[in-house]
Amino acid sequence: MSSDNNNGDSALQQQQQTISLEELPLSQLQNIKNQLETEISGLTEAFTQMKQAQGAFRECKNCIEMLTPESQDKTIMVPLSNSLYVPGKISNIDSVVVDVGTGYYVEKSTADGLSYYDGKIEYVQGNLKKIQETMEQKQSSYRGLMEVMQFKISQQHQQQQQASTKQTA
Repeated sequence: MSSDNNNGDSALQQQQQTISLEELPLSQLQNIKNQLETEISGLTEAFTQMKQAQGAFRECKNCIEMLTPESQDKTIMVPLSNSLYVPGKISNIDSVVVDVGTGYYVEKSTADGLSYYDGKIEYVQGNLKKIQETMEQKQSSYRGLMEVMQFKISQQHQQQQQASTKQTA
């Protein structure tokens, strides 16, 4: 059984071998560059969406925090859709209705509502940090790739100049 593990380990080691960027032709480097650009763009979009979600959760939390005893029986505008509001009165400041996603709403105490949104904000913050770290790694890889590509292009130009100099001589 140990020989099977050794064979598995060596196969894994062979798969994990890295190839130096300097060894790849420009066409493959261009493909890697395009892939990195796509990944960075996707991460940037995900980061923006997460920031928007975090802002929405903060806004919900702020709305709950604004509920005070003085808010009781005050008239407010209640959103029915993005563009339709109707007047309503705050009848109970001790509980709130929380959007838990996919069209589901749950009634919670004000304290539980605040706790719920604190948890959501913290969760999104953790994801934002992970996305940021991944973006920084991809951007670093992209910069390194661009340096290698520029070096290879300058090498090609030098070789072409040397070849044309030899032909004219």
